[in-house]
Amino acid sequence: MDLKRYMTLLLLTMLMGSCEKFELDTEADTFFHVKIVGTELPVLVRGNTSSKKFIIYINGGPGATSLDVARADLFHWSDGLEENFAMVYYDQRGCGNAQGNFDESTLTVAQYVRDLDAIVTVLQDKYDNPSIYLMGASFGGYIGAKYLMDDNLESKIDGWISVDGAYNFDYDLSWQYRRTFMVNIALEELGKGNRLEHWTSALEWADANPVITTREQKNQLREFIGWPGQIIIPEEESSISIKQYLGIGFASSYNPFPAFLSTNLEIVNHKLNADAEGDNLISEVSNITLPSLLIWGRYDDLIVPEEGRAVFDNFGTPVGDKFFELLPNSSHEPYISDPTNFKNLIIDFVQSY
Repeated sequence: MDLKRYMTLLLLTMLMGSCEKFELDTEADTFFHVKIVGTELPVLVRGNTSSKKFIIYINGGPGATSLDVARADLFHWSDGLEENFAMVYYDQRGCGNAQGNFDESTLTVAQYVRDLDAIVTVLQDKYDNPSIYLMGASFGGYIGAKYLMDDNLESKIDGWISVDGAYNFDYDLSWQYRRTFMVNIALEELGKGNRLEHWTSALEWADANPVITTREQKNQLREFIGWPGQIIIPEEESSISIKQYLGIGFASSYNPFPAFLSTNLEIVNHKLNADAEGDNLISEVSNITLPSLLIWGRYDDLIVPEEGRAVFDNFGTPVGDKFFELLPNSSHEPYISDPTNFKNLIIDFVQSY
């Protein structure tokens, strides 16, 4: 055993006790901390642990919180996902309720991958080696992909669920995919007979602008696509009731207020985006070979599905074990705009593997 792995296991043992196991239940609600490199990551395991299938949700942002989303049941995952599986939520280093006086130099993608592996290790130990699936949304898709590109880490995971995942931080290339996205949308809308003059102008402009580099070009592309709720991009807004809001504060086994009051959000966002800038995993995902489900909103104008399809095509997973699902009424957050189809896709996938 190498020194790094030994130290990780030692820390986990010190924190949680080497013999204690967590009970399996159809309605589990277990909260604990994982201590690693100057911070304590809060982890919530909720749902059907007796299924022995655990889905770790890796939130995006970067810098967002998962625990408050879980406690408020903001995405209604208690219905469907938590009934069938155990959902694992955690606040990442420097985010939300993560505790400790961490060193900002540890706000790196590599450390976030190590943090994730520490949680995987605890779940393996405390639940007697259940099947573990990763589900990364947006920037969380990048963290998950970086984890899975390590063969030793990928071997611990039974399936990968990517939700409008970020695999490319070559921003010039992203704008080329956005141009292709606009062209495809224009062709689809013209085929439906919608806004003929508008979309014809969009195609003419795209022909005259084969490469998107300037701010003026980017603004013009936005004018053709529009903002959410204007032309073609659907609005995705999740509501929270007073009961849900109060539940975060008064029915939780952790302190929710740091998640709302934390000044770390901008720091985390800046540090991780700077660390990722220029990285392009579109071809490198050929190293990922486990069963994979990629879910995309057709109208995701941030990480467009054309880019997602390029990622999918390069996955090293056998053809029969990788799936690209395009949700036709969604943008960047299909779990908000099309929750039923979103959950059904995940349930079918996890039950199959």
